Amino acid sequence: MVDTKLGDVVIVILSQPNSYHADRARRVQIDLMEQMKEFNKEEIPAVYMTHKKWPIIGTWTIFPLLEKWSSDFALKKWIFFCEEETRINLKKFETFIKKFDPTKDLFIGHALKDKEPTIIHHFTSPNKLTFPDFAAGVLLSFPLIRKMRLRWPDENFRADFAIDPKHELASYILLDDVKLTDAPELCLTDPGPKCITHVAQKFPDCGVPVSDDDLFVAVKTCEKFHKDRVPVVLETWAKETNNIEFYSETEDKSIPTIDLGVPNTERGHCGKTMAIMKRAISHPDISKKKWLLIADDDTIINLARLRLLLSCYDPSTTVAMGERYGYQVSKGYGYDYITGGGGMIFSMPTVQRLVDECQCSSNDSPDDMIIGMCLRRYSIPISHVPYIHQARPDDYSEGYLSRQIPVSFHKHWNCNPIQIYNMLKQYDKTSGSNMNTSSKDEL
Repeated sequence: MVDTKLGDVVIVILSQPNSYHADRARRVQIDLMEQMKEFNKEEIPAVYMTHKKWPIIGTWTIFPLLEKWSSDFALKKWIFFCEEETRINLKKFETFIKKFDPTKDLFIGHALKDKEPTIIHHFTSPNKLTFPDFAAGVLLSFPLIRKMRLRWPDENFRADFAIDPKHELASYILLDDVKLTDAPELCLTDPGPKCITHVAQKFPDCGVPVSDDDLFVAVKTCEKFHKDRVPVVLETWAKETNNIEFYSETEDKSIPTIDLGVPNTERGHCGKTMAIMKRAISHPDISKKKWLLIADDDTIINLARLRLLLSCYDPSTTVAMGERYGYQVSKGYGYDYITGGGGMIFSMPTVQRLVDECQCSSNDSPDDMIIGMCLRRYSIPISHVPYIHQARPDDYSEGYLSRQIPVSFHKHWNCNPIQIYNMLKQYDKTSGSNMNTSSKDEL
């Protein structure tokens, strides 16, 4: 056992400024403060929320925090970072850290592994590395943090796009020949007797779902997919709503589709997306809705579950939510954006702001990135929703998916989209309306 105290640790909660997410992070902090009453003051860890302590771009990737941690906590031994749904048993955590030597280069977490090379991990071989689930918590020794800081940014490390921070962090640390130390005691599911951490809930339950009439659904398609992708949507999740329209460059009354006067493009689709937003704001019925979902014709989504999720957010404020990616944010600048395949969700005040002030440089500009740049300019934060997914289920590790109830996936390629939709629906039958893993947050 190593003579390490909780006072040698800094606990960092990867928080978000949106009121719902900030409240969830605050609950982690409050729970820890309650537990700290059982410890001497000089033995308790410092606890910070990133959106309060370091309100800078890209903290969710960890890299912009390396310099801050190195300078602010030079006398500490460990950084332990986690997410807003992480719950920590401090007594068990104190025993846990004594097992490790803080003078070594250590990277400790609950190990995840891909089943096969996947696009979201740059087709890295699954045998090359394991990576930690941030929701279970990650422990970094300060010698490793300082070593990472000294060579960051590394021109040899792919960092322009931030897609999956847990995999990208593990890839960067591997360049120092440091592999993840697997700690199954950092748990993902229900708290067992050996668990030091666990995830508080698999899915939010904020009360009554928003009504179908409060959510308008816009599906982007094109003529070549009218007989391929669109029938899958019509057969599955389109049946969950009475408020849906399909937008194409060609009018097809059999679907039906609406021609917005924007030609189809092979990539980007910014012109079509902005035309959808303009229609939403100007249409007398659509403009009365509280929320706008923009989806692709190969998005696979459970709309009933999305409406339950939306009950956690205030539609009278500027809300933009989905799966968050980033461009250049690992270097402390750039912007976040909502990757479109899993679904982009906006409150109507946000749609109005984008229609008024955001412009595409061309019809084939990348819509998700242009919107991300505009939101950054207007200081509207993107709320990352881990239940929305840009890729297929097979592109995510089983452990990661085990601790959540998903809202959406994306792509019809090399998979059965109807089978995936039925899987999404199956959670409704097995989980009921309350999808939490436990009935209370505290340990």
